[in-house]
Amino acid sequence: MEVKQRLHLIFYRLRYKVQEWKLKLSQRYEDLDKKGREKLTIMVIPHTDRKTINFVISYKAISIFIGIMVVLLVISAVNVLSHSGSIHQLTELNLTNKDFIRQSSKMKEEVNSLHETIQYYYERISNLYIKLGGDPSRVSKGMGGQAGQFLALQGTPQTDITDESFRIKEDIHNLKLSSELSEEIIKLIKKRKSIIKNTPSIWPTRGYVLFPFGKYISPITGKEEINRGLDIGSFPGAEVIATAPGLVFDTGYSPATGYYVKISHRFGWKTIYSNLDRIRVKKNEKLSKGDILGYVGKSPENPIYHLHYEVHVGTQALNPFSFLNQIQE
Repeated sequence: MEVKQRLHLIFYRLRYKVQEWKLKLSQRYEDLDKKGREKLTIMVIPHTDRKTINFVISYKAISIFIGIMVVLLVISAVNVLSHSGSIHQLTELNLTNKDFIRQSSKMKEEVNSLHETIQYYYERISNLYIKLGGDPSRVSKGMGGQAGQFLALQGTPQTDITDESFRIKEDIHNLKLSSELSEEIIKLIKKRKSIIKNTPSIWPTRGYVLFPFGKYISPITGKEEINRGLDIGSFPGAEVIATAPGLVFDTGYSPATGYYVKISHRFGWKTIYSNLDRIRVKKNEKLSKGDILGYVGKSPENPIYHLHYEVHVGTQALNPFSFLNQIQE
């Protein structure tokens, strides 16, 4: 019950306050209206004999005039500030545009420099790939700097942006192709390295060319004979080494050749070492390049100490001198 009475009391107090505020506002408005109706006389008194001019104006009109002027001033100030802001924004945009043009020009120079470097790299890689026996059709897949022709065929107007865009795509394509060609070059080099490693390419013994490959006059018979290998003059007992890694597939002795060793190598190579004093390898023994297989000697039919050395591919005898590095260690 006390709560209800207290709420009623608060309600009536608020109602009283509202009525009091309304009364004060009404009184204030009446005072302003009364003051606004008051007249103000403005007299213009000339220094001559002319009639005095009187202006009668109310305070309310003066207040309205001042209010209008204030509003106009505020609107003018807002317009001036807005215009100044627009000019500032245009100035900033102009500066930004100039900076963008400068940065674009610098970027274009860097792109052109990068394009030239990539082209140089691509040309060198492709030339090396072809020289190593690669497929020329793979190299022809490069775009080759024909941006203008491509755009013309596509019916696209050639502008700086389209030209640069296509040039970047061209560089990406050529870099990708160069990477693929580089991998192929590594494979070709490894393959050639394996071929070179397994090719008879060193001197089988220390000495000098006694009788060359092909036709020669034999000092023993005095007749022209055909030498299927190379006769290397050396001192008795000089070491004879394998000229490439391989497998001993035959050893033996004959009056014409003395002791001999035959080795098979990868890629169809075969080497024959004869006129040996003795041998130190066995059939089916694996040899590395430079392993000692025997020693220089002579045969009953040829009393000169020398090594007879032959190189074969399949059944074809080749000139061993063409494979020797021609530098005796």
